[in-house]
Amino acid sequence: MDLIREISLTFSKKSHRNFVKFFTRKRPSSSRKDVQVFEELSNYYKSNSYTKLPYKGAANYHAIRKRITKELINFLIIENTESKFKSNNREGMITLAKYFIDFKKYSESWEVLNKEEKYSDESNDYLNNLKIQRLKLEILPYYPDGDFNLIKKKIIKLQKKQAQVDEFQLYFIQMKNLFIEKIKKGDVTFSSKEYKKSLLEFENLKTEINDPQIHLKNIEIIRVEFAIKKNYDDLAIILENYYRELDFELDNFKHQNYYANIEYIMSYTYLDIRDFSNSKKHLERLHHLMLLENKIFYSYLGRYIAIDSFIKVFDHQINEAINVIQDAISQYNEKLNLRESFNLLLNLSALLLVNHDYKQANKLLNEFNRSDSYYQKTMGREWLLRKEMIRALIFLELKHIDLAEKTLISIKHKYTDLFASKQYKMVFPYIKALEKFINEPQTIDLEELKSLEKVFNFKREKVFKDPRLILFYAWLKGKYTNQKTYDVLLKEYKLLN
Repeated sequence: MDLIREISLTFSKKSHRNFVKFFTRKRPSSSRKDVQVFEELSNYYKSNSYTKLPYKGAANYHAIRKRITKELINFLIIENTESKFKSNNREGMITLAKYFIDFKKYSESWEVLNKEEKYSDESNDYLNNLKIQRLKLEILPYYPDGDFNLIKKKIIKLQKKQAQVDEFQLYFIQMKNLFIEKIKKGDVTFSSKEYKKSLLEFENLKTEINDPQIHLKNIEIIRVEFAIKKNYDDLAIILENYYRELDFELDNFKHQNYYANIEYIMSYTYLDIRDFSNSKKHLERLHHLMLLENKIFYSYLGRYIAIDSFIKVFDHQINEAINVIQDAISQYNEKLNLRESFNLLLNLSALLLVNHDYKQANKLLNEFNRSDSYYQKTMGREWLLRKEMIRALIFLELKHIDLAEKTLISIKHKYTDLFASKQYKMVFPYIKALEKFINEPQTIDLEELKSLEKVFNFKREKVFKDPRLILFYAWLKGKYTNQKTYDVLLKEYKLLN
C-alpha cells in the first residue's frame, strides 16, 4: 500500500497546509527537498495521471519516502489526539490517574478517578467506566475510604452493559454480511428465522441501551430486512415512528457521525417511496452535519450528491442535477470511495441519456472498462444489470443497432436466473419491448404500448416503487409515443401523485 498516496488524498487544504508546517518544523535544516517531493507527489496523486511517478528511481528517493511516511503518521497521531481532547475524550485523565498510582499517590488518583467516573456516567461510556473501576480495585487495598461493595456492584453492571454493546456490534456485522452476500448474488428471498437464529447466539441483547450508536444499529437492522423485501412504504412508517423517539443534539460532537448516518438513512428511505419533501428535510439536516465536521463531509459527500441530484430531476431541474454530479466528480473524485464514484458515474450517464446527450453518456459508460466479475464483486449484480440496460438504450440512441442487440442478448444470457424473481420480473418483458422497437419500428404506437403493458401486467404504482425504474419506462414510452424522454418522465411522475 502506498501510504503517502492514501493519507494525502484524505487531506483537506487546511490539513495539507498544517502537515507542511509540521514537517518543516520537525526538520528545519533538511526539509526543503522532502517537502518538495511530498508536494509533487500529492499533486501527482490528485491528478490521476498514468505517467511515471516523479523522482522514481532517483538517488535517496526511497529514504525520502520513508521520512515522509513517518512524519505523516506522526502528524496524524498528534492531530487525532488533539481532536479527541477537543471532543472531551478522557483518556488523558485516566493516564494521569495511572501516573499517580505508579508514585503511590492513591488519594490523588482516587480523586481524579471519581471526577472521570461522573463524566463516564453522564456520557454512558461503559468501557471507560470499566477502566476506572478496575483502577479503583487496584488502589483499594491501599485506600481504606473506598467502598468495595459499591465498586463490585458497579463493575458487574458495567460488564453487562458493555457486553450488550459488544454483542450488538457482533450481531450487526453478522446481519450486514448476510445482506451483502444476498446483494452480490441478486438474492431477494429472506426469512426472519435467520434473524432469530442469530439473536439466540447473544445472551445480553434482551435489553436495549438508549445510545445513538445503538439506535443507528437498530435502524440499520430494521432497514436490512425491509430493503431485502423491497417493502419501503412500511419501512418509512416504522423508521419515522422510531425517529420521533430520538432526541437529537446535532451539535453534540461525540454523536454527530451517528446522527449523520441516521439522517442519510431517513432521506434515502423517503427517496425510495418518492416522498421528496421528507427526503429533502432529512437531506438538509445531513448537509448541516456535513458542514460541521470535515470527516462527515467526505464520508457522506457521494451519497448526498446522489440523493440531491435525483430529487432535482423530478423537480424540473435535470440540468442542475447533471451539473451537481459533474461538479462533485470534478472537485472531489479522489475523496470518494470506489462504490460512490461508480454510482455517481452511472447515475450521471443515465441522466445524460434522459437529457439526450448520448455521446457523453456513452463516453462515461466506456470508463467502466474492467471485467463483469470485478463490477459484480464491487457493486453487486443489480448494479451491473442496470449498467448494461443503460448501455443498450444508449446504443439504440446512437443507432448502433448491432451493439444494442448484442448487449440485450448478453443480458438475457447472464441474468436469466434473476428474471423469475419478483424484483426482476419486468426486465425480460422490457427487453422484448426493446427488441420489438428494433425489429418493427413502424408498428409501435400508444396502442401497441398499452398492449405490451397488458402482457407485462403493468401496474404503475408497483413498477415505480423504485423511482429509478421510471427512467427506463419513460425512455420506452417516449419511443413508442414519439415524445422526449424527460417530458414523459415528468408526466409519469405527476400521474403517481
